[in-house]
Amino acid sequence: MSSADTLFRFDQVLRSKQLGGRHFNWVQWDLLRRNARLYGQREAFVDSFYGIEPAKRRRRSWSQAYREVNALIFHWLKAGVPRGSVLVSHLPNCIESAYLDFATSKLSMIHAGLNVDLGKSETLAALRKLKPSIVVIVSQWHGRELLEWYLEARDFLPALRILVLAQDGEALPPGVESLAEDLEPTIFEEYDEGLLSYLHTDPLAVHELLPTAGTTGVPKLSRRTTVDWFHVHSVAIAERAGHNLYDTRLLIGPLSGGSGRLWGVHTPLYTGGRSFYLTEFDEKIVVELTQEEGVTIWVWNPALITRVVTHESFNGEAIRSLRLVSYSGAPMSREVIGKLLDHGVQSFNVYGTSEVGGCMSPVLAGISEDHLLDAAGVPFEGFDVPVVDGQGRRLPAGEVGEILIWNIHHGYWDAMEESRATYHEADPEDPWFGYQHTGDLGVYDQEGYLRVVGRKKDMILRGGQNIFPKEIEDYLAPHPKVRDVALVGMPDPVLGERVCAFVVPRAGEIPTVGDFQNYLEERAIAKYKWPERVEVLEAMPLGPGGKIQKLRLREMIEETLRRES
Repeated sequence: MSSADTLFRFDQVLRSKQLGGRHFNWVQWDLLRRNARLYGQREAFVDSFYGIEPAKRRRRSWSQAYREVNALIFHWLKAGVPRGSVLVSHLPNCIESAYLDFATSKLSMIHAGLNVDLGKSETLAALRKLKPSIVVIVSQWHGRELLEWYLEARDFLPALRILVLAQDGEALPPGVESLAEDLEPTIFEEYDEGLLSYLHTDPLAVHELLPTAGTTGVPKLSRRTTVDWFHVHSVAIAERAGHNLYDTRLLIGPLSGGSGRLWGVHTPLYTGGRSFYLTEFDEKIVVELTQEEGVTIWVWNPALITRVVTHESFNGEAIRSLRLVSYSGAPMSREVIGKLLDHGVQSFNVYGTSEVGGCMSPVLAGISEDHLLDAAGVPFEGFDVPVVDGQGRRLPAGEVGEILIWNIHHGYWDAMEESRATYHEADPEDPWFGYQHTGDLGVYDQEGYLRVVGRKKDMILRGGQNIFPKEIEDYLAPHPKVRDVALVGMPDPVLGERVCAFVVPRAGEIPTVGDFQNYLEERAIAKYKWPERVEVLEAMPLGPGGKIQKLRLREMIEETLRRES
């Protein structure tokens, strides 16, 4: 890529500092070294890659992790892996996924993590775009033959080096290497760790590429640096959430995305806490691990957390050690937040986008219950997060408008026009030049807290009246027949749209339109907001980040209406 293919300008750094952003001179490897020196044999990482049984869980201290990461670095230096080149990982949750972030940060490399749920065509298209020098993968995952795909990629990337995190006893074909060989400590017979002082990495250099799309289609890849992605983002989150050295966080969702890197890599690296990387999600296992491992924090997205909290195995005794649920990616229902509060567990949300990261969160100290239940939070230092009307005017507290976000930004990988469009940089005279228009609707209150009321594209327009689905979803979430609920607009020839509720019911229940309408009437909710159709699902369609795919729900009800007509 050309060095000019970026939206970054140094005056963004100056503006970030003017907005209160804190910038440091370290990258991830520097924090790993600090933790190894300060905390040594304290356990840092646990995973279930080779099995969930206690005897099969792998455990690494900070010192062990530091040593293994340095072995990776020296093996790759010896092999001549180019500084500044791209490394692609295609892994389920495992300790090595975090190692790759640490090693590439020291080597001035760029790390792109792909979701293991991607298909063949999307994977090959991503490889054509990224042109990596090295990939770290598993051979197969839930029927996806990843190794076959990557061997095929050598047709257009003939020099591609393929490293496999192998299962026990797995034999690899010629031309494919085991990642375990690059973790071998024999390399220290040739290289002294003191030599790493020669390698210096610019925290403003692009280090991570975060996927911003789903499992269908080629993901867009947002370019992130240590400054905009870790310093002003993850540091603020870790401190506001109160993560500390004595925490054990359980990462429920995939490490490959933005939320995974935030909660699974950045916060434990900054605070020195312990992380358990769950390779295969299961509600009962989450509850059991919480008790067995003394988990103090659950981290991931509301969809999976909701599945755990509403599961039959969830109980107060098993989660006695739990003190906090940190989540991002979507709002969580008042019912789930309230159920956690009943057990003395606070919920901490981060609002933002994959392009700019989390831009705000609550301030937990002294927070009111209303703000804990309803508010996205207060903007982080280094960000500007205005709410604007249709004419682009910044709105005062109490008025609903679109949420915009500004942070230091580079744009997407190899997609300059899309980058300019996303950050509104086509017209230098645009008063919101350099801001991402989120498409979310929000309103600030008098105390500076932002409440997200819905998506512009999700807003339902029924007979000229605006309906914000999240409002009604929050009311319906505690319904005794509901496990999960999502509202979308369905086409109507007279009113334009009517409200359709998609529901994952509790076991043995089948909620009806009448159930919901009576329930909302009892709560004095305006009649025009009531669902007029209910569709029952076994599970919500989710993207790789755990968000409910409302576009898919709209497509489903439109197809159903076409069949019926």
